[in-house]
Amino acid sequence: MKQLIFIDDDQLVIDISKIIIESLPETANIDKFYFKSGDAFLQSIDTIDLSKENVMFLDLNMPGLDGWQVVDEMSERKLLDYFEIYVLSSSLHPKDKERAEKHPYIQKYIEKPLSKSKVRECLGINVSV
Repeated sequence: MKQLIFIDDDQLVIDISKIIIESLPETANIDKFYFKSGDAFLQSIDTIDLSKENVMFLDLNMPGLDGWQVVDEMSERKLLDYFEIYVLSSSLHPKDKERAEKHPYIQKYIEKPLSKSKVRECLGINVSV
């Protein structure tokens, strides 16, 4: 069973993500967690069931801990093996994309906005059109 985790400081992005996720029948029985900061996620890490497949959508540019600092903290706590991390960012900085693509624990760099097809791709859901 999978769980979805969204970490983004922009409430509009969280709201849009919720709408997209809730509209997908494939995610109806998946636990979903939404955090407005990396700090809030790390403080609530005990609420995440590490025995499940955890798919994380992580923003890079946030106040407090940014996405890279969240990944670093997860590494220090030896938690990276429990998560499939997808960077979901509007950053146009080529170094962010390059760093994400080279990072061994980041599955993919995804440009905002999130879409149904991007979610399905990250969850490994194939949909015939």
